[in-house]
Amino acid sequence: METDKNKSSPLRIKAEKIIGKQLHREDNSSEDDQYIHELHVHQIELELQNEELRKAQIKLEEARRKYFDLYNFAPVGYFTLDKNGIIMDVNLAGAALFGKERIYLNKNAFIHHIISAERNKFHKYLSKVLETNRKQTIELELLKNNDHFFYGLLETVKVLNEDETFKEYRVTVTDITELKNKENNLKRQTALLNLSNEAIYSWEYDDGIISWNHGAEILYGYSAEEAIGHNNIKLLKTEFPEEFKDIKQKLYDDGIWKGEVVHTTQNSTKIIVESHQQLINDNSTDIVIEANRDITKRRKMEKLIEERGNKLENINKMLNVEIGDFEKSEIKLEKLIEKYKVSNNELEQFAYVSSHDLKEPLRMITSFLDLLKKNYGVGLDENANEYIDFAVDGAKRLDMMINDLLDYSRIGKESEEFGYLNSEKILETVLTNLKPLIEENNAVITHDDLPFIFANSRMMNQLFQNIIGNAIKYHGEKQPEIHISSSNAQDECIFSVKDNGIGIDKKYLDKIFIIFQRLNSRDEYEGTGIGLAISEKIVKKHKGRIWAESELGNGTTFYFSIPNRTTRLNQSYLENEPLTTS
Repeated sequence: METDKNKSSPLRIKAEKIIGKQLHREDNSSEDDQYIHELHVHQIELELQNEELRKAQIKLEEARRKYFDLYNFAPVGYFTLDKNGIIMDVNLAGAALFGKERIYLNKNAFIHHIISAERNKFHKYLSKVLETNRKQTIELELLKNNDHFFYGLLETVKVLNEDETFKEYRVTVTDITELKNKENNLKRQTALLNLSNEAIYSWEYDDGIISWNHGAEILYGYSAEEAIGHNNIKLLKTEFPEEFKDIKQKLYDDGIWKGEVVHTTQNSTKIIVESHQQLINDNSTDIVIEANRDITKRRKMEKLIEERGNKLENINKMLNVEIGDFEKSEIKLEKLIEKYKVSNNELEQFAYVSSHDLKEPLRMITSFLDLLKKNYGVGLDENANEYIDFAVDGAKRLDMMINDLLDYSRIGKESEEFGYLNSEKILETVLTNLKPLIEENNAVITHDDLPFIFANSRMMNQLFQNIIGNAIKYHGEKQPEIHISSSNAQDECIFSVKDNGIGIDKKYLDKIFIIFQRLNSRDEYEGTGIGLAISEKIVKKHKGRIWAESELGNGTTFYFSIPNRTTRLNQSYLENEPLTTS
């Protein structure tokens, strides 16, 4: 027999109602009738159970189909992976992401669809999911059709069996390529903004500053963290050229405003900035992008120029009063310069003619003195012969002076040919000419490699010979040691002739190039004192410079420069001097 609990079950109650009987019958019913009744009730119960099972099956199928549709037609890729990362199942969106049919993805390693450089990163990611029991997220570069890549956002959870053992990984994959491209573009634009020297920032009327570039940090002294969120007008204590409400209205009307404003930096310095502001409506939010350039120095300079311009204008008015007298003085000066040039030319001509004409009577004096001593010297006493010797010696010295004066006068008188010369060849010729003097004094002469120069051959020979000859002559008690070298400057070649001779007192260095200037007695060293004057004139003829450095007793170094051809041509043109070249 059934228990009271079974007799009161909902299905039995329904079955009793169906057969029109009450659950509790009279006690006088036969036992067979009761069994028949129970069987009938059980039959009805089974039919009701089957109906409920059928309805539950329909609901389950509807739920399964709904899940299947949600799984397969979801906008993101769903993947089921085993512990080794092998794809066990994938939805349609996941297959589309990889550009393959689902059948070719099942039993395939997920890692094959990740670019090589990020596969190790994926291994570590799965290990972390396995260890933490929490959903983990990662961005990876994934492959589509094995030749194109896209950015994917992966979200993975670990699923366990009822016995807490590992069952599977469930992975969602979202294509974020467009988002990453926008993000990368934003990074590039931000980097470009930070490279700009201008202060660029954006702000909203209600929320204040929302971006602040590196240029703004430099100009105003506030870091981005310090500036963002603050009202820019209050932060920078902005002084506008007009009412702010008018500027705001122009921004709304035209979308742009340009002008000059005064800002105060973090260190309380006021600066004038050239401001460009543009209004942008972003999702119903008004954002102003502002680019500012510091023009404080420019405005101060303009003010200074204006002030100086006013001063110059006043000076000009004063000068206009005297300009007439100045022009007259300038004309007089030009005439005086012209007279000086004529006088100088006449003086040089006179020196040339005089020295040339003096040579003939001087030769006569010398000849007659020689004849006098030869023919009548025996009959003259000792004093008379000594007087004749004095006269002959004086005549010879006068002849030397006349010859040197002629050499000095000839420089620049005749048309001289200029060309490219090997200065080593010039030195070789000079040393040959000076060979007797070199051997007589046992002089040691060395030189570095010397360059080609654009010069006159005859004058260069004379220049080197004068300076080297002096270096040998004024050697004192030491064996003469002379070294010739050169160096190239920007537009000229500088030669140096260094000796170990007696040296020159520094107070006389500015006098040694004066004609007939001697620093030693004639008894000590022969010469007329015109050699360095000739050397200076030769160097000046070449548009160069000549100078000396020395200390008494410590030798002397003479320097002279020869400009390169371009420099020399420019100088000749500026001075309106004709230049003859070979």
